[in-house]
Order: sequence, then structure tokens, then C-alpha cells
Amino acid sequence: MPALPLPLTAICGLACEPSLLPRVRMAIAMIAQEVFAESPDTPGYPMRFNLAKTVLSPTEAQAAQMMVGIVASPPMVAAAAGTGTTDPTAMAAAISDDQILNAIRAGWNAVAGVSPAASAQTSQAAT
Repeated sequence: MPALPLPLTAICGLACEPSLLPRVRMAIAMIAQEVFAESPDTPGYPMRFNLAKTVLSPTEAQAAQMMVGIVASPPMVAAAAGTGTTDPTAMAAAISDDQILNAIRAGWNAVAGVSPAASAQTSQAAT
């Protein structure tokens, strides 16, 4: 396993950074809206839709819980490491809205409980 580009304490600091939390809350609500517009044939749709209903107006506590997984995603760790600092406020400021949205999109199935194998099987059957 490759070494982390940042120490865990720096990643933890970013996950606890207050300036990032409102952006994450809004991004969760935006992705929930995308899920509502999906076709019911989307792999894992019932669970994806249920998560969207649950977090449409995410509380601060829900967003804080999801923040750990979002910040720990490889693209977010890479973005934070690319800042050249371990200051949580500076790292949070350097992470783009698109990076946050993409991290949430990438992790939606896992948070919703959609099995990667089930999603792959459904995708293969469609091709």
C-alpha cells in the first residue's frame, strides 16, 4: 500500500475544519437532487434514492459524519496534499467545489449501502 501524501493528523484536521462543513452540506444537497433525477433503472436506485431523501437537507451532524469519508477519498487527499501545507484552513480553501461534489458522487453508493458487486452485475447486464 502506498504511503499517504499527508499525515493522518493533517487529514483529520481537514475533516474537522469548520470552513469546509457548510460547503459539504450544500454539496450533499446538490448530489441528492441529482439522484432524484436518475432513472429508476440506475443500479442500486432504491438505496440511492433513500439516502437522497434522508440527506436532502443535511443536518450539520450528518454532514460532519460524511465529511470523514469525503476527506479520506483519494482525490480529496491528493488535493489537500497539493497545497503544500498541513494547515486545515488553507487546505480547505484550496479544495474546489467540483472536487467536493465529485468525492460525494463517488462515495454515494457506499454510503447508501449499494454493493459494488451488485452495481457491476447490473452494469454488465445492461451492456
